[in-house]
Amino acid sequence: MNLWLALSVGLVAGLALGLLLRGRSSSNAVEHEFSSEPPAGNSERVDGLVGEELLEAVSEGVIVLNDVMNPVLANSAAREQLSLDRGFGFAEIPSEVRSMARRAFSTGEPVVEIVEVWNPRQRSLEVNVVPLAGEAGAVVSLRDVSDEQRAQTIRRRFVTHASHELKTPVAGIQALAEAVLEALPDDPEAVERFGQRLVLESERLGRLIGDLLDLSRLEDPGSFLDKPVDLAAVIAVEVAEIGPRVEAKRIRLQTEVTPGLFARGDDQQLALLVRNLLDNAYRYTSEEGSIEVSLRRELEGAIIEVSDDGVGIPMKAQARVFERFFRVDEARSRTSGGTGLGLAIVKHVADLHGGHVELLSEFGEGSTFRVHLPLAPETIGSEAT
Repeated sequence: MNLWLALSVGLVAGLALGLLLRGRSSSNAVEHEFSSEPPAGNSERVDGLVGEELLEAVSEGVIVLNDVMNPVLANSAAREQLSLDRGFGFAEIPSEVRSMARRAFSTGEPVVEIVEVWNPRQRSLEVNVVPLAGEAGAVVSLRDVSDEQRAQTIRRRFVTHASHELKTPVAGIQALAEAVLEALPDDPEAVERFGQRLVLESERLGRLIGDLLDLSRLEDPGSFLDKPVDLAAVIAVEVAEIGPRVEAKRIRLQTEVTPGLFARGDDQQLALLVRNLLDNAYRYTSEEGSIEVSLRRELEGAIIEVSDDGVGIPMKAQARVFERFFRVDEARSRTSGGTGLGLAIVKHVADLHGGHVELLSEFGEGSTFRVHLPLAPETIGSEAT
């Protein structure tokens, strides 16, 4: 339990104990929860209202139970998290939470667990039940940890997939190195053949590590630069960088770029987006094929588009192409040196810049990746070119 939650629970527990020990009976407590205005001059009821106001100020959900497990107080956060009406009773609280409350009350020890609830969507709640002194009741605090749980699940899957992907080239390098040692010095041709494959495997490992590091940097909010980025300049640099590889494969590379379009964000990340789109098109375009790159303005946004006439993507795979380590064709991807992370990086960069990626593809007819990015105020304020 984090420090802030511990302090919140302690504060609420002290407040709840004070209210309960002022002589508020179970029936009066429940009546207070559902009554409208308190009678004038009733200081006990006024204290109760102050308590409710303090509970509403707590960001976590809070339910106060008395010595017979009846709800005495509950803030709106708790009712929203558990889908409870204002007049709810103990039986309407999810069974897992009721069980925790009984356990804490009977043992006199706090109970903390993660509970899954549906209301109507699935939600993960960290439930902390603290018994009050003198068997006066218990305080149930609820913290929504759905995002944290999802992030941990994604992280675990990513580590599992990354470990699996790293094992393959490492095992290949080890096997090839052993083969080279066995071939020395009697078979120089085998040594050369294995040596060339060693170079390819090491390059593949290097690309995979590089992509993993790129993803790691993208997930670090402290590394994000926020400045106007000239999209035409970014594209020009990346097109020039891939030029020699494209020429060696005799691929026609055409560009149509509108100058003067700026996006607000990180120039290195946007360069990474364009680089991975170009690399993806290059890997899946046959010799003497063509790749087209364009940048244009659309209302208050910019569109970066990379099209190829390569193998295309089957419809059933299009919904998954932006997943990490997903490959449409495992064998072709490994042969071409793909890591399965390039398009995941593209989507991540687009999301970080408030944009999105659109895929248009037909198997055997090529693919078009269209990135929509909001323009920086500097561009929006200027006339369209």
